[in-house]
Amino acid sequence: MSGIFKAISRQRSAVDVAGAGREAITTQFSKGRLDTCGVYGHLTPNEENLLADLWERILDDFDKPLDSIESDSIARPVEGDDDLERKKAKEVQESSPFEVVEGCMFNQSVAEKCKELGIVSKCGADGELVPKFETMLPDSTLKSVFWSVVREDHPDVLILRFLRARKWDLDKSYKMAIAAIKWRIQEHVEEIIWYGDTANDASLMWKGVSYAHGKDKLGQPIIWSGSCLHHQKDQSYPQLKRYLIWMMETLRQLLAPPIERVCLIMDLTDHSNANMDWPFVKTFLKFLEAYYPECLGICIVYNGPWWFSGVWKLISPLLDPVVASKVQFAQKPEGLLKFIDEKELLEKRGGKDAYSYEYVKPDPEENKLMFDKEGRTASAEKLRLLQEQFVQATTDWVNAKEGGDDDGFAAAARRRVELSDQVKAAASELDKYTRARHFYTRTGVLQGNVVDWTKVQKQA
Repeated sequence: MSGIFKAISRQRSAVDVAGAGREAITTQFSKGRLDTCGVYGHLTPNEENLLADLWERILDDFDKPLDSIESDSIARPVEGDDDLERKKAKEVQESSPFEVVEGCMFNQSVAEKCKELGIVSKCGADGELVPKFETMLPDSTLKSVFWSVVREDHPDVLILRFLRARKWDLDKSYKMAIAAIKWRIQEHVEEIIWYGDTANDASLMWKGVSYAHGKDKLGQPIIWSGSCLHHQKDQSYPQLKRYLIWMMETLRQLLAPPIERVCLIMDLTDHSNANMDWPFVKTFLKFLEAYYPECLGICIVYNGPWWFSGVWKLISPLLDPVVASKVQFAQKPEGLLKFIDEKELLEKRGGKDAYSYEYVKPDPEENKLMFDKEGRTASAEKLRLLQEQFVQATTDWVNAKEGGDDDGFAAAARRRVELSDQVKAAASELDKYTRARHFYTRTGVLQGNVVDWTKVQKQA
């Protein structure tokens, strides 16, 4: 394992030289204090000025077609034709069906499985749990697409992720952000959010290949990912990618400043070569680096087999140095307890939380508001008006900075904070009409904007 740590050390040195300006992740845990450097609500005057500069550039392009704006390239992590892969999976499902787990068949969605189980909605003409997707985008300008990306986030939280990821370089940050926005259109992220886990592969949800539960010592949500549950043949690549995007978008709802990142535990207990899936690994790493930057607080590789050092040598060159610096290794429960309190750690991994994942199926009427078009339209209009006020306050803020008006800059900054809270509340209300309820709302962990893990934790 010594080769692993040497490789990580070299990458961490590169991060320090780049001037990331943050404490090492291990230092944060040893102090029991989250480093909020560059995070919303904790900006230095210089960082706030850079944020205003980036907003100025965004507003200059706000009314332009998204496709006309220069950006980083959008590279596919895995070559292939998703439509062709979906067609092949459908053919297998129809001609040679096979069970993956607990009655879930290959390529069967949660919605299809629920219908088989008699879980149907009175709101849907054919018993569908979620109405047919309707985009909320009025046009293809940056302005329209930008707000569809922000959703219930504070706009600054989103933008700051890209600034931090590109070391506060305005041009690089902007091109990265625009590429991520274009990617969301390309991958139909709005539609993925709309249908939620009902359109996910049923076997993935029933197995609980990845799920969020509890928080680490810094307050970051813990994502448990058990590799022994994953087999590449169990689902098509497009379904796996869809599941990954849904998971990332759902996790955004579990974050709120200053907690903007997650603790990922790659649990390699009982892992074998049969669980390796390079297309998935490449896709996940690309998403972390390019499309969901600054979302990873720490990654703990737990209980890796003796040969994992060879795998790490293949993976590490694919990692962004900042991401690589957050990777830690633990072979025993004592290693996990450095980062997670005993009451938050799963009992099966040496802690006192007796929780065991079990998928909670949709309630037939949980998405009834999504069938209310009039309510959705009214909610969307309320949000649009508040977004316009926020843009005006941001314009005033930018102009005050450019004009050297310190009092005006401070006043506009306060107004932006007030409006951002109103925008977030209105966006959360619209969310009920545009996002299917999901596992974490059904368990009670997520209620509105409140996250409460005690709803499902069971102390041993």
